[in-house]
Amino acid sequence: MCTRIVFLLSVVGIMCLSAPLFAEPVPVRLKDVANIVEARDNQLMGYGLVVGLRNTGDSRNAGFTEQSLNNMLRKMGIAGGTRDFGSRNVASVIVTATLPPFIKLGQRIPVVVSSLGDSVSLSGGTLIMTSLMGADMRVYAVAQGSILEGGMAEKSIQGRYFRNQSTVGTIPNGAIVEEEVPVTFQDQRNVTIVLREPNFVNATRLSQALRANGFANARAQDPNTIKVPLSDLESTDLVTAISQMQGISFVPDASSKVVIDSRTGTIVIGEMVRLFPVALTHGGVSIRISDIESAGGPAAGGAGAVSQQESIRIEVPDNRMVYLNPSATLSSLVEALNGIGASPRDLISIIQALKESGSLVADLEII
Repeated sequence: MCTRIVFLLSVVGIMCLSAPLFAEPVPVRLKDVANIVEARDNQLMGYGLVVGLRNTGDSRNAGFTEQSLNNMLRKMGIAGGTRDFGSRNVASVIVTATLPPFIKLGQRIPVVVSSLGDSVSLSGGTLIMTSLMGADMRVYAVAQGSILEGGMAEKSIQGRYFRNQSTVGTIPNGAIVEEEVPVTFQDQRNVTIVLREPNFVNATRLSQALRANGFANARAQDPNTIKVPLSDLESTDLVTAISQMQGISFVPDASSKVVIDSRTGTIVIGEMVRLFPVALTHGGVSIRISDIESAGGPAAGGAGAVSQQESIRIEVPDNRMVYLNPSATLSSLVEALNGIGASPRDLISIIQALKESGSLVADLEII
């Protein structure tokens, strides 16, 4: 069986321990690890109603749903009745969306619809016109459409059946942009590049790559920020220059982290993880207890009597002490652990013990 270890190189994958390890660093593009600081996303949110549900909407306990429905009908010229609205075909929802930079009026963006009350399922429902507002409480988009969701919620006399999440759905291209967010370069003298994960090494390497590709005055300001003076862009327009920047490749700093998912037995090992010489053994004692029936005689309680006897067997595996003296490479560490014949669960215990002993040079993160 293939031990589930994931090697975090430039590309993350799941492979067998016996498979060859690709230690050669792979360059990545600037656009995959950094953003232009002025070009950022904006989050939108709104409150709306979903109609057309098959008796799976909010109950009377969600009073705000009935109030919202009455307010909407009143604006449409339909006066509310004196009796409470008893239908469960309506549900209150929160609608969220992300407004990308440079998007224009009339373009469409996807939205996520999430139940707010006690509705069971949004399957088959239709979101009616909902205004989506930004942090400044201005309306930037309007959403409406049929909801797509992959869950299932059914009930019968015997019980209920749920599969996946039935109270959250999406509407692809469900919102129309009504107001643009202008993108302006606040620093009129520089283009500012921001790394998604601050790192001194990556900031230095990226600035060096920019200088090597024609942006002679690119400088790293801190582990997260690189500034490129606009004077470097005199030979071309701003859009072309930024596209050229985003296509520049460099070799990022390798990870020295070990991430362990104890629920699935998955282990992610960074390329820069190192192991000092160490001796260890792994294994344990197996205790097996089984019931054995034996026909009873006079000494066992009379003729024909049957007694239960417990048979206890203890198995101590013949484990040997293994001496690990790997070189400073990831492959030697993995080959050493593979030589022990450890299972994924055993590997988790071994790595934790190596970290506690100080033999493993890495940041250990358990999720």
